[in-house]
Amino acid sequence: MKLMKRIPFQIFVLIFFAGVVGTSGMLIMHYNLNEISGNYEQIIEECLEDRFNMYDLCRLMNRHHITVSWYALSDSSEERVSYENGAAQLKSEIMKILGELKESISGNEKEQLFHTVYSNTINYFNSAENVFQMGSESSNATAKYYITTYLANFINNVSTNTDIMDGYIAQEMDAIGKKMERSIEIAEISETVCILCIVIVVVVCIVLCVSITSRLEKYKNQLEEENERKAQALIERNRRMLAIQESTVIGMATLIENRDHDTGEHVKRTSKYVELLTKEAQKAGYCTDILTDDYMELLIKAAPMHDIGKIAISDSILQKPGKLTAEEFRIMQGHTTAGGRIVAEVLGNIEDQEYIDIAAQVAEGHHEKWDGSGYPKGLDGARIPICARIMAVADVFDALVSKRCYKEPVSVDEAFDIIEKSAGSHFDPVLARLFCSIRSEIEEVLSSNLDR
Repeated sequence: MKLMKRIPFQIFVLIFFAGVVGTSGMLIMHYNLNEISGNYEQIIEECLEDRFNMYDLCRLMNRHHITVSWYALSDSSEERVSYENGAAQLKSEIMKILGELKESISGNEKEQLFHTVYSNTINYFNSAENVFQMGSESSNATAKYYITTYLANFINNVSTNTDIMDGYIAQEMDAIGKKMERSIEIAEISETVCILCIVIVVVVCIVLCVSITSRLEKYKNQLEEENERKAQALIERNRRMLAIQESTVIGMATLIENRDHDTGEHVKRTSKYVELLTKEAQKAGYCTDILTDDYMELLIKAAPMHDIGKIAISDSILQKPGKLTAEEFRIMQGHTTAGGRIVAEVLGNIEDQEYIDIAAQVAEGHHEKWDGSGYPKGLDGARIPICARIMAVADVFDALVSKRCYKEPVSVDEAFDIIEKSAGSHFDPVLARLFCSIRSEIEEVLSSNLDR
């Protein structure tokens, strides 16, 4: 569990590391590419501009040479003036190009070549001026000699040196291109490293998440198995405890009934009658707000306790074969109040409150009557708890059909007739009617007990 608690932090660190590395790598890569691309474009533009200028220099020098040659060959003064003006304009353009090259050319070898080109160009123009001087003095032969020798040599030197400089510039452009290629390779490697780093982190996170999920699932299954085992053990323990409690309660009730010369079947039969009558009342929709399934279960469980108060009554009264005197009957009536008190005292620490309430109401109120003539409190109608009203019908019916020390049993027909006639006086009229409506089920319970 401690390892699993550390894993989310580890995942966070990995993701943070991958994000920092990936983002830094991307930013550095883009910065270098932008920087190199900008420098590359600028240098390439400058190199191309230098090469164009050198090309223009050679082209204009050749045009100037041709113009000077036409000047020397011309016999017309007007044409010579025109050629001289054209040569002056070309000289101006050439000097402008030389000025631009002087500012852009760098590097020892290129600078030396440029100075040579510059010197040859100046010497060329000086020689060209001599040609113009010669032309004005009509020395055409000498002018032609200058044109074909000096001027041509200067032109060749300028062309040769510019070609060499162009080669240097081409080499620089090639070197810059290779540098750009290396930068692109480095950028691609950086991108691959960033992507690989992110992929590795994602894979590691996935593996960690799968590991966490697997461990949590295993831990969850272990907890579920442990909880299931404990739940089953608890259920079994509760079942045993409930069985022990029920056996104890029924045993106590049976012992009390045995004091009244009953075999204990009264307890079982009345519990079954209570169950049948409660189910029928539920089905008929009577007092459904109280008679829930849980309430019925507790009532059936509490039914055997209805005469537990007889433990406080002496045997001389319980086992008296004849009619009780008024004093004896008053004492006998006390078993209801004693029953409620005993239930609360005996079961108070081992049962829930709802069961204790129902058991106490059954023990104390099962001799109350619908018309208020019962005991111990003389409750009437719906003031009598529903559990006590149900118990009263079941208890009286079984007492009628059972043999007691003070009476003989009556027939089943007579017992049901008494229940029916006592509806509205002794019994809740609805419950009495419902009890009579399930006569076949009641007789089946009674016959099964008689067969034993």
